[in-house]
Amino acid sequence: MPELPEVETIKNVLTPIVVGNKITKIDVYRAKTIEGDANEFVEELVNERFLSVSRIGKYLIFHLTNDKVILSHLRMEGKYYEFFENESDSKYAKVVFHFDNGKKLCYDDSRCFGILKLSCEKEYKKEEMISKLGPEPFDVKDINEIYRKLQRVKKPIKTTLLDQTIMTGLGNIYVDETLYASHIHPLTPANLVNKEEVELIIKSSKEILKIAIEMGGSTIKSYHPGKDIDGNFQTRIKIYGKEGEICPTCKHAYRFIKVGGRGTTFCPVCQRKKGAPHNIGLTGKIASGKSTILEIYKKLGAATLSSDAIVSDLYQKEEVVSLIEKTLKIKFPTIIVDKDVLRNHLIINPKDKKKLERVVHPLVEKEIVNFLETEKNPIRVVEVPLLFEAKLDHYFDSIVVVDIDKDVQRKRLEERNGNKAILLEEINKTNKIDENKNKATYLIKNNDNLNQLEKEIKKTLIEVKGLLK
Repeated sequence: MPELPEVETIKNVLTPIVVGNKITKIDVYRAKTIEGDANEFVEELVNERFLSVSRIGKYLIFHLTNDKVILSHLRMEGKYYEFFENESDSKYAKVVFHFDNGKKLCYDDSRCFGILKLSCEKEYKKEEMISKLGPEPFDVKDINEIYRKLQRVKKPIKTTLLDQTIMTGLGNIYVDETLYASHIHPLTPANLVNKEEVELIIKSSKEILKIAIEMGGSTIKSYHPGKDIDGNFQTRIKIYGKEGEICPTCKHAYRFIKVGGRGTTFCPVCQRKKGAPHNIGLTGKIASGKSTILEIYKKLGAATLSSDAIVSDLYQKEEVVSLIEKTLKIKFPTIIVDKDVLRNHLIINPKDKKKLERVVHPLVEKEIVNFLETEKNPIRVVEVPLLFEAKLDHYFDSIVVVDIDKDVQRKRLEERNGNKAILLEEINKTNKIDENKNKATYLIKNNDNLNQLEKEIKKTLIEVKGLLK
């Protein structure tokens, strides 16, 4: 959806196209695009002349003779295209304005979400769609007014900034950019954003929007400010749509989540979520010490859940056992999953590991979600060995990755599993921990010193508890 910089750019592109031209005819191909009576829209506007184009938030305002005004919101795919009269209309033209200069302006909208509304100079600012809008960042005179609004809202700050009644003009791209520049996590409840952070939001959004306007907005997917015209701000985007790229400040990988259904990219280290609950995902290779760390977290007062324990329970359930046998074309000697038989099968048939995961991961995910939704403890730690492979990382506010040297890992495998160590090592090769280490909020080295390990865990808890306030 075009945001403030894109709509400002479209306004600037349209001004020389329409100003001074008289409307000789209007074709309405989709009446629902007109909010109100489409026939009245046509009758009132034919023979009027465009005087100027302005903008409020994401709305284009066309000012015409005799105090007539057209309000236009482009929504997802709305566009304006200028053509000569002898040219065909645009592919998805919904309303076409014919001018006295031998040209026409097509309002084009493939998704049909945009609207046009007839109003007048005295009334257009009182129209509900305009009157309910908050100030643009450029027009915020009193930080306290925005701060007071945010104090009444418990929704995530990203969702709140997308609410145009709080502050208008910011959409998905520029909210992500603003929150990254302000070091604020998109899921932080709006009422926990302090006054200094509100000042940062206003300052950052002004700077980002100013640059975006100067560069003609962002050409993302299908947005173009005009026919054969591109915006260039996408070359300056720091974080939006850059999941997995490295933050230049902390050298960690950007993460992707959904906030209120909107795709959201953030830095897990530069942007820490405030407020309870705080969910910690714990992952690492086989024999890296995940179970030990989970026990330490439990001892220190966090609520804990082990995915390994969930899987062990699932392997006792007849319906799950039957499904695994059918999927892998394997037969266990009893009515429970024999882990040795399963392990040997996966060594011989490594491609079946993905098939097994497709059976088990959704069941594990269901248990994790239930735990996170019902647990009352504000700090919850869930051990998930295949956190990234199962794409479960989006459930967690922080991620702890346990690292271990290969020789130490091999020694532990041998001590714990004897002659099964080699088999476990083979399975472990498919683990994606190494390539995802930079997604960790905390990377903990666990080679042997238990006391040092406990100190590291305490540090993470101290930080997390500080974020709960």
